[in-house]
Amino acid sequence: MSDPKRYVATAGTVEEALAAIAKFPGMLNQAFRRWKRVRMVIEEEPERRSLDQNRLQRLWCKEAGQQGDMAAEEYRGQMKLHHGVPILRRDCSEFAEKYDRLVKWRAYEEKLEFMQEPFDFPITRLMTKAQKTEYLNKVYTDLTGRGIRLTDPELKGIGPDQYREVAA
Repeated sequence: MSDPKRYVATAGTVEEALAAIAKFPGMLNQAFRRWKRVRMVIEEEPERRSLDQNRLQRLWCKEAGQQGDMAAEEYRGQMKLHHGVPILRRDCSEFAEKYDRLVKWRAYEEKLEFMQEPFDFPITRLMTKAQKTEYLNKVYTDLTGRGIRLTDPELKGIGPDQYREVAA
């Protein structure tokens, strides 16, 4: 196992931050032994995607699988590749570098396989809440543009059979 490239402590409350600070002396010792110089940064931790966003994504893939010409998992993989990868490549240089080196050059069909089970290449799991919102908006536009009727999250659980039309 390789040495860490950085030491990270995340906190959502003052109490959690104080508990993280208690771990700093050990982390600093290890870091100074390894690198001789260190940079310490305190920055905002972006809000991670929500469970509601994740449930909505899964629901839409299921609905697409019921109405379209692919299985739900195939739609999920396609949406991750077409909409999720560009968002992460734009926003995360580390992701872009690794994706381009390991995946980008592969055949389209292989990329789709990597996005689906059993590989399930992490895309939406890496997203912030804002990125996931952007992703879901793109998925909604894509799938409804193909004629697939999706549950409108603003209707709070009303299904696609009761879908309200929106003015274009």
